[in-house]
Amino acid sequence: MAVRALREVALFGFYAVVAIILTWPLAANLPTAVSDLGDPLLNAWILDWNCYALTHKPLHLFNAPIFFPAKFPLAYSEHLTGIAILCLPFYAIGFAPLTIHNLAILFGFALSGYGACVLARVVTKQLLPSVLAGLLYGFVPYRFGQLPHVQVISGGWIPLLLAALLVYRRSPTLRNAALLGAAFLMNGLTNVYFFLFGSVAVILTLVLIAIAERRDLRFWLPLIGALAIAFALLLPFLIPYKVVAETYGMKRLVGESLGASATWNDWLIAPRESRLYGRLPPDEERHGERQLFPGALMLFLSAAAFLMVRGGGQRPTAVGPAVGGRSLFALDAIIVVLAFVTYIGATTGEIHIVRHGRVLLDFSRSYFPAALLAICVVIRLAIRFPRALSEGNLRTAIDNSRFSFELWAAALWIVIGLLGSFGINAFFHSFLFHRVFGFRAIRAPARWAAIAYAGLACWSATGASILDRRKWVTALLFAAAFVDVWPRIRWEQALVEPSPVDRWIAQTHAGPLIELPIHHLDVLYFYLLRATAHHVPIFDGISGFEPPLHYKLRTEPLSDDTLTLLERNGCRFVVVRPDWFGWEAPGVFAWIKRGMAQRRLVFLQRFDAGVNGDWLFALPRVEKGWQRFRAPQTRDPAGYTPDEELARLLDSKATYNGATFAELYQPKRTSVISGPMLVTGWAVSPNGIRSVNIRIDSGRVQVTADLATRDDVTRAFPWYPQNPRNAFSKLIPRPRGVPEETDLQIEIIDGSGRRTLLPDVPITWR
Repeated sequence: MAVRALREVALFGFYAVVAIILTWPLAANLPTAVSDLGDPLLNAWILDWNCYALTHKPLHLFNAPIFFPAKFPLAYSEHLTGIAILCLPFYAIGFAPLTIHNLAILFGFALSGYGACVLARVVTKQLLPSVLAGLLYGFVPYRFGQLPHVQVISGGWIPLLLAALLVYRRSPTLRNAALLGAAFLMNGLTNVYFFLFGSVAVILTLVLIAIAERRDLRFWLPLIGALAIAFALLLPFLIPYKVVAETYGMKRLVGESLGASATWNDWLIAPRESRLYGRLPPDEERHGERQLFPGALMLFLSAAAFLMVRGGGQRPTAVGPAVGGRSLFALDAIIVVLAFVTYIGATTGEIHIVRHGRVLLDFSRSYFPAALLAICVVIRLAIRFPRALSEGNLRTAIDNSRFSFELWAAALWIVIGLLGSFGINAFFHSFLFHRVFGFRAIRAPARWAAIAYAGLACWSATGASILDRRKWVTALLFAAAFVDVWPRIRWEQALVEPSPVDRWIAQTHAGPLIELPIHHLDVLYFYLLRATAHHVPIFDGISGFEPPLHYKLRTEPLSDDTLTLLERNGCRFVVVRPDWFGWEAPGVFAWIKRGMAQRRLVFLQRFDAGVNGDWLFALPRVEKGWQRFRAPQTRDPAGYTPDEELARLLDSKATYNGATFAELYQPKRTSVISGPMLVTGWAVSPNGIRSVNIRIDSGRVQVTADLATRDDVTRAFPWYPQNPRNAFSKLIPRPRGVPEETDLQIEIIDGSGRRTLLPDVPITWR
């Protein structure tokens, strides 16, 4: 038993090491790295709230402190409780929210690989082919295209669910029934999509068992009982979704799901994060969630298993084919060539037959090679499996099949995942969408592909076990697997240090409050990350759905009606961040002036942040004791009181900052740069500027900028005599080893040695 446990730990450790290697330098930047500054920040907030609620007020888990005063805000997206439970030790240690999120990413990859390895061992009873299958499933290209969604990365419970079901079928004990129930429960707690998809797959697999085998009640009762108990434990996590769906009408329209419903072509498209396949498709062929290509090796090994397995899923025996070997070899070669032509034509759109300047056949549009491929495959199957195409019912077919029942079940999962991924484009998911509760919340039916990948893992392990005759073949397959799944990822660096106003909110618990602007979707993600510092109710938020009040506040211009809505719903404070308004700042200044003139807004404090600071106001009709939060009217080093600083702000004049602030001019976010890169900007600090460092490629390359004097900056901020050199610039030749898609971040060291980071800038450097 101890040896077996050590083996399982070692296998999980292997996939954890692979996850670290393939996502590097994520492990070196756990506190700050994100695949983008959107959904990863939302999921980091969800995990942080889950950990906080589970350890402080578990009965109020779904009463998350965003979208105040809406009901059950956690149910507007994935609740991620299963992932949070596994992350609780890291939370208890005191790790920061983004660190916990990134550990969950690494753990999710490792668990996915390990889960598929367990499933493959159940099917093949062989270790190395199963480890290979775990590698192909856990790090399938699609998963790297879903890096912003930690719940999709955490796909390990799907293969474990099928593995537990197959183990119970072989040995229907109470222990194995409990393992099935546990896998079902954890799958449901981890990902609502996978709960719905996995439930359908399990039900249809049970139907397959009932058709293929005669079983009595002693088989069915423990199984159904375990699943019923697991479902009952999931109900408290499912009911809030029903409540918000009925309260706010939170259901997807057909058009929303149609946009994330796959087509046949999407199964040939890999995400741009795939190093081997990512550059093949043109950008217009990529469709977000629908880049489903599982990799050539997984398909090759699955095809090898399909063509070479003999009798019960064992290695092939010397059974002669009905057609000559050379003819079969020629037909197989034609199938391989047509498959390659179909893939290249579908992904690049560049395979044509041209004569005298005229395109006779455009393979990317006519589907000509795909049609020939289908005909050749049918002919090949008729030669290989004549009985399967002409005789018997399903039970007889399974009994007489060359394939084991486990491979039949895996094939069923492939079909389920494939059909489901077509979403509204096919009958299967469309029926569920319109007829079964829960599926109306599905935005991305293409995620059904995870079910198909689990089935493909079984078949690819079987194919590898057939080919695995010599050590050099095994080594070659593993090398090919790493090439097949190897990604290219651009990590961005988030600003995670809480701002002074966030610390003040945490100390005073000054909520509910609203942060402005609220109509810029990108800043709403930053609000969520900052909210992890205080867990105070805020009106802001962003998620899969949006309640009516938040929609009204977000879409309507600031006016007296805005103040009325806030007052009616119990808002006590307003935080205004002028830097994030950009050119719209004068409009918010006018709104503040009107609110103060009507005595519906009162100014409390200014906090250092960015160039123009963060400004705190109270709504006195709600917060009667606002005076106790008001800052003393003492003069700052510039000689102004807080009220005088507010007057300067509202007149669009500079205000005094007690911390370092700066602005980057070049390059801009998402810039495309050819040749040397010019970096320019300015920085000011009360302590002076010691140095400005340019961090490239997650900080792997660092270049010190040149400092110079800018008279316009000195005139705009005359209160910092320690800043004779306040401009920075540097022309940087492209360093060796920096990928084309990379990032840049400015690090400022002031005279006291304190570091300040500017927002990260993703760039393309050719």
